[in-house]
Amino acid sequence: MKRFNTQQAFFALIILAVSVFLFTGCGKSDEAALLEAPFDSVLPGACTEVGPKVISSDPASGAVNVPIDTWITATFNEEMDPTTIAYTDQGDPQVVTFTLYDNDRPGILLPGTVEMSAANTIATFKPTDVLAKGTTFTATITTYAKNAVGTSLGCNYRWEFQTTDQ
Repeated sequence: MKRFNTQQAFFALIILAVSVFLFTGCGKSDEAALLEAPFDSVLPGACTEVGPKVISSDPASGAVNVPIDTWITATFNEEMDPTTIAYTDQGDPQVVTFTLYDNDRPGILLPGTVEMSAANTIATFKPTDVLAKGTTFTATITTYAKNAVGTSLGCNYRWEFQTTDQ
């Protein structure tokens, strides 16, 4: 009889552990959480996580009077896998890697395309339309971006800039 109770306790413990893993592990993706999170910044040199990094952006974080027909670029410290740096619609946040938001319309991604340089170290986001005048924008590269050997970006990288009002 004692052996049966030990087996029951062990079985209950296994069920409890599996339940905890299922409930905590079946939430939204990191990218989905990023799309809903308040704006934060991980500036060049600030990420201490292992993995490739964004080392610069253009326009730079905090830039003002940016032309409304500008393209947005992010430069990485190593060769990246271009298939992991893409823009898709918000319907599939798992693959939203390079995003651009108009801060006056939070939660709405601006459409555009992403192209990589020949060396796969610079990603360029080309908005479909010119940007609104006198508006602050937030660009983001998410950790879905991976280097050539499959290592994820060390940190999400976000920066803001403001377009000219002329």
